[in-house]
Amino acid sequence: MSRRNAAFTLVELMIAMAIVMLVLYAAINFFIVSVRQYKVQTKITETNVEGILGLELLRLDLESLGYGLPWNNLPSYSEASPVLLNDDGAAPRAVVSIDCTSLGINNGSDYLVIKSTRVGMDDAAGKWTTLRAGLVTRDWGSAEENLVAGDHVVVLSPGSSTTDQRVLMTPYDGADFGNLASYVPGDAFQTNIVYGIGSMATRFPFNRADFYIVDNPLYPTPRHCAPITGTLVKRVVKHSDGTLDNPLPLLDCVADMQVVYGIKSSPTDNLVTYIPNQASFYPPASSTPTAADIRSQLVEVRVHILAQEGQRDDSYTTPSDTIFVGSQGVGRNFDVSGYRNYRWKQYSISVKPKNLAQ
Repeated sequence: MSRRNAAFTLVELMIAMAIVMLVLYAAINFFIVSVRQYKVQTKITETNVEGILGLELLRLDLESLGYGLPWNNLPSYSEASPVLLNDDGAAPRAVVSIDCTSLGINNGSDYLVIKSTRVGMDDAAGKWTTLRAGLVTRDWGSAEENLVAGDHVVVLSPGSSTTDQRVLMTPYDGADFGNLASYVPGDAFQTNIVYGIGSMATRFPFNRADFYIVDNPLYPTPRHCAPITGTLVKRVVKHSDGTLDNPLPLLDCVADMQVVYGIKSSPTDNLVTYIPNQASFYPPASSTPTAADIRSQLVEVRVHILAQEGQRDDSYTTPSDTIFVGSQGVGRNFDVSGYRNYRWKQYSISVKPKNLAQ
């Protein structure tokens, strides 16, 4: 009896190879999809982290608008160069913006300016103390919080009524904190307030920061961002020459920014009206509202930012061709029809100013 040799036939080998190929194909596809989803989720997480950190800086600056600004006894001063939303020689407006500007990326996003002593980038910016008879200044007990000789400051007299409140005591170029003898109040019961500005003589008696979306050789948009986006940046006006300092990036892949103002026609009015531009303040004292108009009417500032979340994902489609950026019916429909394979997220910051009291 002969024993047959055990072996696979050619057909059996081909079937086995086909099964192996199918399994490998499925495994490779699963790996590719997993890697793609990992990249998408990683970019989404990065975007959210950037949003938390960068927009928190913007929120803090918004909360500080009006902080340390003088109202009265203002000498002639020159603000930004080139001239844009300047208040040269007048009481500075705490917040001002251009609605649907062509500045930055040319897609009609807003240009926002915040004025306060705290928005500067130097160590002295945001620090303050009191000044009383006998050259007594308040010591916070911390080197990080205290002003020191060499810091340039402005001194304000608080006053007791609108006409003599926030009186600027120092020249427009400020004073050295180590030499404030000339600004000590003669009355033992009076207290002046000292606000830090920076490390050099001031061009104007406050700090100013501009916020807008930029896409240029100085700060190009990252490669993973949609072509219609740029980088939201903060740029402080330099006291040395009035030009904008190097941009501080706050958030990448930003498509639009819309600023909405909530105003009241009078302090006793319960109705808040939301408008896109300060030129719409009422009752209009002029075509452009003054610092006093803003102090008496502004009750809320909202900033809405449309940004790409993650990176392009061909497996995803945005539900609509347009996304409304704004609130209370104030804003605009932003066209994303050519970029629906990107996820879009709207960040909203709402601040009720605390430094505009009459």
